[in-house]
Amino acid sequence: WSVMTKKFSDTEIHVRNVHCCKVEWTKKDGVWKMKEVAGTDFVLDADMVLLALGFAHVVHNGLIKDMGLRLDDNGNIAVDNYQTSQPWVFAAGDAVSGASLVVRAINSGRQVAAAIGQWLKKA
Repeated sequence: WSVMTKKFSDTEIHVRNVHCCKVEWTKKDGVWKMKEVAGTDFVLDADMVLLALGFAHVVHNGLIKDMGLRLDDNGNIAVDNYQTSQPWVFAAGDAVSGASLVVRAINSGRQVAAAIGQWLKKA
């Protein structure tokens, strides 16, 4: 909890590290804001990263743009069997369909997990 992912490293073919920091949440005028806690940076080793973003629309600047992922006409990540335009990157849920119900996100998560499993068996 209260951890922010800042960047991924060694992403040319596989993610190797996730660079993170701790954050503090404050509420001002009814709006929650996240603030990075100085000096709390840390790195996690990773083989795979799954992002769960909730109802937030896909932010194009940063990860999506840096990885060169193709978008659909609505600005969502374009996929084929949950695989993006980068063969080792998968997307599901709101990032693919736009904001929807949690039950659809759960189903999408199950389907993308199956698609990733099939892809890993072929790799």
